[in-house]
Amino acid sequence: MDKFDMSIEYFNELKSSNEYKRLIELKNIIDNKYTKLIIAFKTLESKYNDILKYNDEKSINETKKRLIEAKANLYSKEEIKEYFNIQNELDKKLKKDFEEIKESISINLTKKNKCK
Repeated sequence: MDKFDMSIEYFNELKSSNEYKRLIELKNIIDNKYTKLIIAFKTLESKYNDILKYNDEKSINETKKRLIEAKANLYSKEEIKEYFNIQNELDKKLKKDFEEIKESISINLTKKNKCK
């Protein structure tokens, strides 16, 4: 089995995991159920970033307060909390797997160099 096939197999295993399936399910729920909250948050975030350019402290503080409230409202939803928890767990798994691969490659390279 070549490296490409192994990569595809790994990705297919990941996609078939319950965590990944739940992540996709949650993404669809979030996109459908919280569209207005997401748009409100993204709009305020963009406005806040624009206002930072003008250094109007009163506007910055007011918009920052509204942005914090919008973010807290959005991120307090159970589906969104679960989505980020699963995403973090999958990220940890990927990092761990890649570290193991890197370590394995390093060990193999070291062994090959010692044999010469």
